[in-house]
Amino acid sequence: MKASVVGTIAALALGLGVGVAQAADNYLIQLDDTLSNDTIVGNTYKNGPNLIQSVVFPNDMINAPYVLWSGATLIATFDNQFNFYETDGVTLSDTVEISGTAGDNFFQVVFLSDPNTMGPLPNGGVNIETGMFQQAVLSGIVSNGDFYDLQIASDINEVPEPATWAMMLLGAGLVGLVARRRAALALTA
Repeated sequence: MKASVVGTIAALALGLGVGVAQAADNYLIQLDDTLSNDTIVGNTYKNGPNLIQSVVFPNDMINAPYVLWSGATLIATFDNQFNFYETDGVTLSDTVEISGTAGDNFFQVVFLSDPNTMGPLPNGGVNIETGMFQQAVLSGIVSNGDFYDLQIASDINEVPEPATWAMMLLGAGLVGLVARRRAALALTA
């Protein structure tokens, strides 16, 4: 089942508890596989537009814990996986796995973007890239009532690897040589 927005996969992923009071603080975490240099940027906002943390992960990869604020802990154990494909729906571009254990004060984020050895995650859904946030959303309330919303943007039209550029330039050069030779032969005939 293909979908560009998969908000229901992880509804209550952080453990929305019954009878939990209104969230004390709201945190928005956005992970973006950026287009310009293909690094992964993580921005955290508190109570609206207030940026409180910005982390840049080089080399197309995150494998790190995200610590909850204000001593909060997770209410429920969860493991959510996402596979992002290019617009052709076939070429795997990014994988994301977000997991946590009830009682821990962090959740683990593994975000892989275009490494040569990447394969699809077995329990991940199919997400077609749009380059927009909210393609995959995890949200819920933690032990102290804080509300977390995690959004992922997997960019389309990523910059090709250097080896790909070299092959494209070589191919274009060969096409140009063939065209020039044909033009020269046509003039002499």
